[in-house]
Amino acid sequence: MEAFIQLIQQGLHQNTSDIHITGGHPVVFRRSGHLFFDKNLQWGPREVDRLVRQLLGPGELEALQRRMSVDIARSIGQVRIRVNIFHTLRGLSMAIRLLPGSPPELSKLNLHPSIADFCRLSTGLLLVGGAAGTGKSTTIAAMVEEINRTQNLHIITLEAPVEYRYRSKKSFVEQRELGAHFPHYRQGLQDVLREAPDLIVVGELREPETIRLTLDAVEAGHLVIASLHATHTEDAVYRLCSAFPGDLQELMRNQLASSLALLLLAGVLLGSHHY
Repeated sequence: MEAFIQLIQQGLHQNTSDIHITGGHPVVFRRSGHLFFDKNLQWGPREVDRLVRQLLGPGELEALQRRMSVDIARSIGQVRIRVNIFHTLRGLSMAIRLLPGSPPELSKLNLHPSIADFCRLSTGLLLVGGAAGTGKSTTIAAMVEEINRTQNLHIITLEAPVEYRYRSKKSFVEQRELGAHFPHYRQGLQDVLREAPDLIVVGELREPETIRLTLDAVEAGHLVIASLHATHTEDAVYRLCSAFPGDLQELMRNQLASSLALLLLAGVLLGSHHY
């Protein structure tokens, strides 16, 4: 664990975005989008196994055995990290994303100024799409922090895992993590409607039931921010509609049309946005 903490601190000082650890292979760093191998740093498979057992709780270890992978988030000193642990031919591997210590400011991201106007809506779906690594989580964190800083709202997040930690400012922020605080998104979304929220943040729209309950929350008069894996705006709409059987897709399109306030294709790391 001490070596792992030193590795994270090293990555922070070298402006590293990602670290990859796998048994019997040099540690890999990603900086400015490029991969670098450190041949002086190499962990054996047993060392990786021991580290995983130290990082994970009993429930997370059980999930790793059952699903063959698990997502966690941890605070290492002043650094917040998101870790995906998964099985490979070399044994357990770890993909580690280093996150800023606090949510970013909306004004400091490469976003159109009008995004702040959407954050002042009282109801509607603010959907942030994009491929992996394009900055969906960063964009959403900046939007939530903008609301937290400027408005007096009750904010509840449903995340898998919790990446950025918010301190209540003008808003009262409560964060819930999948697996630790609610068993699945269906239950979390059913619960949150009884918790008097003004803003609901949904980690990812993937399953049809999650999409349906999210849109129901918007129709109930809430503001909802959610993320979706999509390569372009048309793909985002297609993914949402095609998640349902054919006989329900027309209803889904109508519900989406009445709920969607913003569709933003995030590209913080790529420097481009479409909305």
